[in-house]
Amino acid sequence: MRDVRGALLGLLLLAGCRGVSLSPVAFDEAAHVEQLALRFQPDGSGLLTFRLAVHSPTAESPLLTAVDFELVVEGQRLATGLQGMEVPLEGGGPARTVEVRFPLAGEEAPGSPNPVARQVQLRGGVSLRYGGRTVRRAPFRAERLLPLPWVPLAAPSRE
Repeated sequence: MRDVRGALLGLLLLAGCRGVSLSPVAFDEAAHVEQLALRFQPDGSGLLTFRLAVHSPTAESPLLTAVDFELVVEGQRLATGLQGMEVPLEGGGPARTVEVRFPLAGEEAPGSPNPVARQVQLRGGVSLRYGGRTVRRAPFRAERLLPLPWVPLAAPSRE
């Protein structure tokens, strides 16, 4: 009888722990930027490419369903985007590398063939879906100096 009670108590504790939500802090290091590349053409078109390493901070295996981003160059927000995807991750396993490519379109980009080092910030997050309904966002952030010959930045005001 004691063995049955112990087994039942163990099952109840296990079921209860499964329903406990993790703190959002657990997801703060679940995604990080490994590589970041940005290029623009004189006509303002461009391409943002970045590689993320993503892992599940829980023992459950989620599905990475989306990546969102905000691109800031020299303090000016140039682009935001969202890309849907379906990438299975192994619960508690090693990080999986995901490459994201966003075509960019903008106004004419002033510059010259000689690259200038520009401060580039990339902020965003990945959406991880656990089971049928639970979606958690794991943020990422990167800041780099990148040599860019053309950048569609707003002209400074003359005030």
